[in-house]
Amino acid sequence: MDRAQIVHQNFLDRVAAGALPPKGAAAGAGEKAGLAPETAVAIYRAQVLSRALDITSRAMQKAGQGFYTIGSSGHEGMAAVARALRPDDMAFLHYRDAAFQIARADQVPGQRIAWDMLLSFACSSEDPTSGGRHKVLGSKALMIPPQTSTIASHLPKAVGAAYSIGAAKRHAPEHRILPHDGIVMCSFGDASANHSTAQGAINTAAWTSVQSIPLPLLFVCEDNGIGISTKTPKGWIETSMSARPGIKYFKTDGLDLYQAHAVAQEAADYVRRRRKPAFLHLRTVRLYGHAGADVPTTYLSKSEVEADEANDPLLHSVRLLQEAAALSPAGGSEDLYRDLCPRGEDPRRGGDAPASQIRCRGGGQPDPANARL
Repeated sequence: MDRAQIVHQNFLDRVAAGALPPKGAAAGAGEKAGLAPETAVAIYRAQVLSRALDITSRAMQKAGQGFYTIGSSGHEGMAAVARALRPDDMAFLHYRDAAFQIARADQVPGQRIAWDMLLSFACSSEDPTSGGRHKVLGSKALMIPPQTSTIASHLPKAVGAAYSIGAAKRHAPEHRILPHDGIVMCSFGDASANHSTAQGAINTAAWTSVQSIPLPLLFVCEDNGIGISTKTPKGWIETSMSARPGIKYFKTDGLDLYQAHAVAQEAADYVRRRRKPAFLHLRTVRLYGHAGADVPTTYLSKSEVEADEANDPLLHSVRLLQEAAALSPAGGSEDLYRDLCPRGEDPRRGGDAPASQIRCRGGGQPDPANARL
Protein backbone atom coordinates (compact mmCIF):
# COMPACT_ATOMS: atom_id res chain seq x y z
CA MET A 1 0.00 0.00 0.00
CA ASP A 2 1.51 3.36 -1.00
CA ARG A 3 1.39 6.47 1.19
CA ALA A 4 -1.56 7.97 -0.73
CA GLN A 5 -3.69 4.92 0.07
CA ILE A 6 -2.53 5.00 3.68
CA VAL A 7 -3.48 8.68 4.09
CA HIS A 8 -6.84 8.02 2.42
CA GLN A 9 -7.66 5.11 4.72
CA ASN A 10 -6.37 6.95 7.78
CA PHE A 11 -8.80 9.75 7.07
CA LEU A 12 -11.79 7.44 6.80
CA ASP A 13 -10.82 5.41 9.88
CA ARG A 14 -10.04 8.37 12.12
CA VAL A 15 -13.14 10.35 11.18
CA ALA A 16 -15.33 7.28 11.77
CA ALA A 17 -13.68 6.70 15.16
CA GLY A 18 -13.69 10.37 16.15
CA ALA A 19 -9.89 10.17 16.54
CA LEU A 20 -9.17 13.65 15.23
CA PRO A 21 -5.84 15.43 15.80
CA PRO A 22 -5.58 17.61 18.89
CA LYS A 23 -5.75 21.36 18.81
CA GLY A 24 -2.57 23.25 18.06
CA ALA A 25 -2.43 27.02 18.30
CA ALA A 26 -6.16 27.01 17.74
CA ALA A 27 -8.02 29.90 16.18
CA GLY A 28 -9.77 32.17 18.63
CA ALA A 29 -13.45 32.92 18.76
CA GLY A 30 -12.92 36.14 16.84
CA GLU A 31 -11.20 34.32 13.99
CA LYS A 32 -14.03 31.81 13.75
CA ALA A 33 -16.63 34.57 13.91
CA GLY A 34 -14.95 36.23 10.93
CA LEU A 35 -15.64 33.25 8.67
CA ALA A 36 -19.25 32.40 7.84
CA PRO A 37 -20.15 28.70 8.21
CA GLU A 38 -21.00 28.35 4.53
CA THR A 39 -17.63 29.86 3.56
CA ALA A 40 -15.79 27.53 5.94
CA VAL A 41 -17.57 24.55 4.37
CA ALA A 42 -16.71 25.85 0.88
CA ILE A 43 -13.04 25.99 1.91
CA TYR A 44 -13.23 22.40 3.15
CA ARG A 45 -14.86 21.30 -0.09
CA ALA A 46 -12.02 22.92 -2.09
CA GLN A 47 -9.54 21.11 0.15
CA VAL A 48 -11.22 17.77 -0.45
CA LEU A 49 -11.47 18.28 -4.22
CA SER A 50 -7.75 19.10 -4.28
CA ARG A 51 -7.08 15.83 -2.45
CA ALA A 52 -9.37 13.94 -4.85
CA LEU A 53 -7.42 15.29 -7.81
CA ASP A 54 -4.14 14.14 -6.25
CA ILE A 55 -5.55 10.63 -5.82
CA THR A 56 -6.93 10.62 -9.35
CA SER A 57 -3.67 11.86 -10.91
CA ARG A 58 -1.84 8.86 -9.44
CA ALA A 59 -4.50 6.45 -10.67
CA MET A 60 -4.24 7.98 -14.12
CA GLN A 61 -0.46 7.61 -14.14
CA LYS A 62 -0.72 4.00 -13.03
CA ALA A 63 -3.08 3.35 -15.94
CA GLY A 64 -0.73 5.08 -18.39
CA GLN A 65 -3.17 7.94 -18.99
CA GLY A 66 -1.70 10.61 -16.71
CA PHE A 67 1.72 12.21 -16.62
CA TYR A 68 1.93 14.48 -13.57
CA THR A 69 1.85 13.53 -9.90
CA ILE A 70 3.39 16.41 -7.96
CA GLY A 71 0.41 16.99 -5.72
CA SER A 72 -0.94 19.51 -3.25
CA SER A 73 -1.75 17.15 -0.37
CA GLY A 74 -0.74 18.77 2.91
CA HIS A 75 -0.99 22.28 1.44
CA GLU A 76 -4.79 22.47 1.44
CA GLY A 77 -4.63 25.46 3.79
CA MET A 78 -4.10 27.59 0.69
CA ALA A 79 -7.84 27.31 0.05
CA ALA A 80 -8.34 29.54 3.09
CA VAL A 81 -5.77 32.01 1.74
CA ALA A 82 -7.67 32.17 -1.55
CA ARG A 83 -10.86 33.08 0.30
CA ALA A 84 -9.00 35.88 2.11
CA LEU A 85 -8.21 37.56 -1.21
CA ARG A 86 -10.42 38.99 -3.93
CA PRO A 87 -10.80 36.97 -7.13
CA ASP A 88 -9.42 39.96 -9.09
CA ASP A 89 -6.16 39.94 -7.09
CA MET A 90 -3.53 38.47 -9.41
CA ALA A 91 -2.00 35.28 -7.98
CA PHE A 92 1.31 33.69 -9.00
CA LEU A 93 1.03 30.18 -7.58
CA HIS A 94 3.36 27.57 -6.13
CA TYR A 95 2.96 24.25 -7.93
CA ARG A 96 1.30 22.73 -4.82
CA ASP A 97 -1.57 25.22 -4.84
CA ALA A 98 -4.41 23.30 -6.47
CA ALA A 99 -6.57 24.06 -3.41
CA PHE A 100 -6.07 27.80 -3.94
CA GLN A 101 -7.11 27.60 -7.60
CA ILE A 102 -10.14 25.46 -6.75
CA ALA A 103 -11.25 27.84 -3.99
CA ARG A 104 -10.88 30.82 -6.31
CA ALA A 105 -12.83 29.03 -9.04
CA ASP A 106 -15.70 28.75 -6.57
CA GLN A 107 -15.84 32.57 -6.51
CA VAL A 108 -15.94 33.03 -10.30
CA PRO A 109 -19.04 31.87 -12.22
CA GLY A 110 -18.76 29.49 -15.15
CA GLN A 111 -15.68 27.52 -14.09
CA ARG A 112 -15.16 23.76 -14.57
CA ILE A 113 -12.02 23.48 -12.50
CA ALA A 114 -11.91 19.71 -11.86
CA TRP A 115 -12.31 18.92 -15.56
CA ASP A 116 -9.67 21.46 -16.59
CA MET A 117 -7.17 20.01 -14.13
CA LEU A 118 -7.88 16.44 -15.26
CA LEU A 119 -7.15 17.55 -18.82
CA SER A 120 -3.79 18.90 -17.66
CA PHE A 121 -2.91 15.59 -15.94
CA ALA A 122 -3.59 13.80 -19.22
CA CYS A 123 -1.58 16.34 -21.29
CA SER A 124 -4.71 16.78 -23.37
CA SER A 125 -4.64 19.20 -26.28
CA GLU A 126 -7.89 20.55 -24.79
CA ASP A 127 -6.16 21.67 -21.59
CA PRO A 128 -7.14 25.38 -21.57
CA THR A 129 -3.97 26.48 -19.80
CA SER A 130 -1.10 24.83 -21.67
CA GLY A 131 -2.69 22.97 -24.56
CA GLY A 132 -1.14 19.75 -23.29
CA ARG A 133 2.45 20.98 -23.19
CA HIS A 134 2.81 20.86 -19.40
CA LYS A 135 0.64 20.50 -16.34
CA VAL A 136 0.46 24.00 -14.86
CA LEU A 137 -1.84 25.92 -12.59
CA GLY A 138 -3.27 28.99 -14.24
CA SER A 139 -6.36 30.68 -15.61
CA LYS A 140 -7.00 34.06 -17.21
CA ALA A 141 -10.53 34.13 -15.79
CA LEU A 142 -9.14 33.47 -12.29
CA MET A 143 -6.31 36.01 -12.62
CA ILE A 144 -3.70 33.27 -12.18
CA PRO A 145 -0.84 33.56 -14.70
CA PRO A 146 0.28 30.06 -15.76
CA GLN A 147 3.37 28.85 -13.93
CA THR A 148 5.58 25.84 -14.60
CA SER A 149 7.40 23.97 -11.84
CA THR A 150 10.58 26.01 -12.32
CA ILE A 151 11.53 26.87 -8.76
CA ALA A 152 11.03 30.52 -7.77
CA SER A 153 10.99 31.75 -11.37
CA HIS A 154 7.66 33.47 -10.82
CA LEU A 155 8.73 35.73 -7.94
CA PRO A 156 10.37 38.44 -10.09
CA LYS A 157 7.28 38.48 -12.32
CA ALA A 158 5.09 38.99 -9.25
CA VAL A 159 7.23 41.94 -8.16
CA GLY A 160 6.85 43.49 -11.61
CA ALA A 161 3.10 42.91 -11.64
CA ALA A 162 2.71 44.55 -8.21
CA TYR A 163 4.82 47.50 -9.31
CA SER A 164 2.71 47.91 -12.43
CA ILE A 165 -0.42 48.64 -10.38
CA GLY A 166 1.08 51.84 -9.04
CA ALA A 167 2.66 52.69 -12.36
CA ALA A 168 -0.71 52.34 -14.08
CA LYS A 169 -2.20 54.95 -11.76
CA ARG A 170 0.45 57.42 -12.90
CA HIS A 171 0.28 56.53 -16.59
CA ALA A 172 -2.86 54.53 -17.36
CA PRO A 173 -2.26 51.96 -20.12
CA GLU A 174 -5.13 51.09 -22.44
CA HIS A 175 -4.69 47.38 -21.65
CA ARG A 176 -4.91 47.77 -17.84
CA ILE A 177 -6.79 44.90 -16.17
CA LEU A 178 -5.59 45.11 -12.55
CA PRO A 179 -7.79 47.29 -10.32
CA HIS A 180 -6.17 50.31 -8.70
CA ASP A 181 -6.83 48.89 -5.23
CA GLY A 182 -5.81 45.37 -6.20
CA ILE A 183 -2.88 43.42 -4.82
CA VAL A 184 -0.66 40.65 -6.15
CA MET A 185 -0.07 37.38 -4.31
CA CYS A 186 2.92 35.12 -4.90
CA SER A 187 3.31 31.73 -3.20
CA PHE A 188 6.30 29.41 -2.99
CA GLY A 189 7.85 26.71 -0.81
CA ASP A 190 10.37 27.03 1.99
CA ALA A 191 13.10 25.43 -0.12
CA SER A 192 12.42 27.84 -3.00
CA ALA A 193 13.02 30.76 -0.63
CA ASN A 194 16.73 29.93 -0.68
CA HIS A 195 17.13 30.31 -4.43
CA SER A 196 18.86 33.41 -5.72
CA THR A 197 15.83 34.19 -7.90
CA ALA A 198 13.61 34.34 -4.82
CA GLN A 199 16.12 36.31 -2.78
CA GLY A 200 16.53 38.83 -5.57
CA ALA A 201 12.78 39.34 -5.82
CA ILE A 202 12.34 39.67 -2.05
CA ASN A 203 15.25 42.10 -1.83
CA THR A 204 13.83 44.17 -4.69
CA ALA A 205 10.47 44.33 -2.92
CA ALA A 206 12.11 45.48 0.32
CA TRP A 207 14.33 48.01 -1.47
CA THR A 208 11.30 49.43 -3.28
CA SER A 209 9.20 49.57 -0.12
CA VAL A 210 11.70 51.51 2.00
CA GLN A 211 11.68 54.20 -0.69
CA SER A 212 7.89 54.51 -0.30
CA ILE A 213 7.25 53.34 -3.85
CA PRO A 214 3.89 51.50 -3.98
CA LEU A 215 4.33 47.73 -4.18
CA PRO A 216 1.14 45.89 -3.11
CA LEU A 217 2.61 42.38 -3.00
CA LEU A 218 1.85 39.52 -0.62
CA PHE A 219 4.53 36.83 -0.48
CA VAL A 220 3.20 33.51 0.88
CA CYS A 221 5.80 30.97 1.95
CA GLU A 222 4.31 27.50 2.36
CA ASP A 223 6.68 25.95 4.87
CA ASN A 224 6.45 22.14 4.97
CA GLY A 225 10.00 21.81 6.27
CA ILE A 226 11.50 19.96 3.32
CA GLY A 227 12.56 20.49 -0.28
CA ILE A 228 12.37 17.21 -2.24
CA SER A 229 14.60 15.20 0.15
CA THR A 230 16.49 18.01 1.96
CA LYS A 231 15.15 19.32 5.24
CA THR A 232 14.88 23.04 5.89
CA PRO A 233 16.62 23.96 9.18
CA LYS A 234 14.10 24.50 11.95
CA GLY A 235 13.16 28.15 12.29
CA TRP A 236 15.03 29.13 9.14
CA ILE A 237 12.19 30.89 7.34
CA GLU A 238 11.11 32.93 10.35
CA THR A 239 14.67 33.84 11.29
CA SER A 240 15.62 34.89 7.78
CA MET A 241 12.39 36.65 6.81
CA SER A 242 10.75 38.12 9.92
CA ALA A 243 12.94 41.23 10.13
CA ARG A 244 13.41 42.19 6.49
CA PRO A 245 13.22 45.98 6.12
CA GLY A 246 10.15 47.22 4.31
CA ILE A 247 8.31 43.87 4.44
CA LYS A 248 5.82 43.17 7.24
CA TYR A 249 5.92 39.59 8.54
CA PHE A 250 2.85 37.48 9.39
CA LYS A 251 2.77 33.88 10.57
CA THR A 252 -0.08 31.37 10.70
CA ASP A 253 -0.95 27.69 10.75
CA GLY A 254 -2.11 26.28 7.43
CA LEU A 255 -3.59 23.28 9.23
CA ASP A 256 -6.22 25.55 10.81
CA LEU A 257 -8.54 26.93 8.13
CA TYR A 258 -10.00 29.56 10.47
CA GLN A 259 -6.65 30.88 11.66
CA ALA A 260 -5.14 30.74 8.17
CA HIS A 261 -8.05 32.70 6.75
CA ALA A 262 -7.97 35.32 9.52
CA VAL A 263 -4.22 35.97 9.35
CA ALA A 264 -4.16 35.88 5.53
CA GLN A 265 -6.97 38.43 5.51
CA GLU A 266 -5.05 40.60 7.96
CA ALA A 267 -1.95 40.41 5.77
CA ALA A 268 -3.92 41.12 2.59
CA ASP A 269 -5.67 44.07 4.22
CA TYR A 270 -2.29 45.49 5.26
CA VAL A 271 -0.95 45.22 1.71
CA ARG A 272 -4.12 46.65 0.19
CA ARG A 273 -4.31 49.55 2.62
CA ARG A 274 -0.62 50.45 2.89
CA ARG A 275 0.43 49.51 -0.68
CA LYS A 276 3.49 47.84 0.82
CA PRO A 277 4.70 44.23 0.63
CA ALA A 278 4.09 41.63 3.33
CA PHE A 279 5.38 38.12 3.96
CA LEU A 280 2.90 35.45 5.13
CA HIS A 281 4.64 32.42 6.65
CA LEU A 282 2.21 29.51 6.39
CA ARG A 283 2.84 26.24 8.17
CA THR A 284 2.04 23.20 6.03
CA VAL A 285 2.95 19.51 5.84
CA ARG A 286 3.85 17.44 2.79
CA LEU A 287 1.96 14.21 2.27
CA TYR A 288 2.80 11.38 -0.17
CA GLY A 289 6.38 12.57 -0.73
CA HIS A 290 7.56 14.94 -3.44
CA ALA A 291 5.84 13.21 -6.38
CA GLY A 292 4.31 9.90 -7.42
CA ALA A 293 7.62 8.07 -7.93
CA ASP A 294 9.03 9.33 -4.62
CA VAL A 295 9.29 7.03 -1.59
CA PRO A 296 9.69 9.38 1.39
CA THR A 297 10.76 6.63 3.78
CA THR A 298 14.04 6.36 1.84
CA TYR A 299 15.20 9.68 3.32
CA LEU A 300 12.83 10.20 6.27
CA SER A 301 12.18 7.84 9.13
CA LYS A 302 8.83 6.09 9.16
CA SER A 303 7.94 7.94 12.36
CA GLU A 304 8.56 11.31 10.67
CA VAL A 305 6.36 10.38 7.72
CA GLU A 306 3.60 9.12 10.01
CA ALA A 307 3.79 12.27 12.14
CA ASP A 308 3.03 14.41 9.08
CA GLU A 309 0.23 12.04 8.05
CA ALA A 310 -1.28 12.34 11.54
CA ASN A 311 -1.42 16.10 10.92
CA ASP A 312 -3.44 15.73 7.72
CA PRO A 313 -5.03 19.16 7.16
CA LEU A 314 -8.34 17.53 6.24
CA LEU A 315 -8.54 15.86 9.65
CA HIS A 316 -7.93 19.23 11.31
CA SER A 317 -10.63 20.78 9.13
CA VAL A 318 -13.15 18.11 10.15
CA ARG A 319 -12.46 18.86 13.82
CA LEU A 320 -12.62 22.62 13.34
CA LEU A 321 -15.89 22.51 11.39
CA GLN A 322 -17.38 20.30 14.07
CA GLU A 323 -16.27 22.67 16.84
CA ALA A 324 -17.76 25.61 14.94
CA ALA A 325 -21.02 23.67 14.36
CA ALA A 326 -20.55 24.29 10.63
CA LEU A 327 -20.49 20.64 9.54
CA SER A 328 -20.71 17.40 11.49
CA PRO A 329 -18.28 14.51 10.79
CA ALA A 330 -21.04 11.91 10.47
CA GLY A 331 -23.23 12.64 7.47
CA GLY A 332 -21.34 15.84 6.67
CA SER A 333 -17.59 16.12 6.26
CA GLU A 334 -17.14 12.35 5.82
CA ASP A 335 -19.88 12.09 3.20
CA LEU A 336 -18.44 15.03 1.28
CA TYR A 337 -15.02 13.35 1.30
CA ARG A 338 -16.43 10.00 0.16
CA ASP A 339 -18.37 11.69 -2.63
CA LEU A 340 -15.36 13.57 -4.00
CA CYS A 341 -12.61 11.01 -3.37
CA PRO A 342 -13.23 7.81 -5.36
CA ARG A 343 -10.86 4.94 -4.68
CA GLY A 344 -10.03 4.51 -8.37
CA GLU A 345 -11.15 0.89 -8.27
CA ASP A 346 -13.64 -0.86 -10.51
CA PRO A 347 -15.90 -2.99 -8.27
CA ARG A 348 -17.02 -5.03 -11.29
CA ARG A 349 -13.48 -6.35 -11.77
CA GLY A 350 -12.11 -6.04 -8.26
CA GLY A 351 -9.12 -4.12 -9.56
CA ASP A 352 -8.00 -0.76 -10.80
CA ALA A 353 -10.32 0.99 -13.21
CA PRO A 354 -9.01 2.56 -16.43
CA ALA A 355 -8.21 6.20 -15.87
CA SER A 356 -10.85 7.18 -18.42
CA GLN A 357 -13.48 5.65 -16.13
CA ILE A 358 -12.27 7.28 -12.93
CA ARG A 359 -14.57 10.15 -12.01
CA CYS A 360 -13.26 12.94 -9.82
CA ARG A 361 -16.67 14.15 -8.74
CA GLY A 362 -16.14 17.89 -8.89
CA GLY A 363 -19.64 18.82 -9.91
CA GLY A 364 -20.91 17.22 -13.10
CA GLN A 365 -17.67 17.32 -15.07
CA PRO A 366 -17.48 15.68 -18.51
CA ASP A 367 -16.09 12.17 -18.89
CA PRO A 368 -12.29 12.19 -19.41
CA ALA A 369 -12.77 9.48 -22.04
CA ASN A 370 -14.12 12.16 -24.36
CA ALA A 371 -11.00 14.31 -24.17
CA ARG A 372 -8.52 14.37 -27.03
CA LEU A 373 -5.02 13.42 -25.86
